[in-house]
Amino acid sequence: MTTLTECPNHGGNFDCNSFCRICEGEQEYLSNGFLPCQRFHWCGNQVEEEIWREELGFCLDCSHLYWNHQLDPFTLEELAPNGINA
Repeated sequence: MTTLTECPNHGGNFDCNSFCRICEGEQEYLSNGFLPCQRFHWCGNQVEEEIWREELGFCLDCSHLYWNHQLDPFTLEELAPNGINA
């Protein structure tokens, strides 16, 4: 079942734009209970909305990479073991 839900990227503010991956500038989206991981270029996982909110928009695997400083904070690319982008 899908329901119209306020976009979590903007929290009801009117600062949304057409580049938002969730609502595409509409401030609301049809929710099916899942949202895309923030690392959408690399990951592609769909995450339960509750987990998405707890993990800052990441799936659990990407969240662990982020908090263990294994992702570039600007591009979200995975870093090589020496700390340089892979």
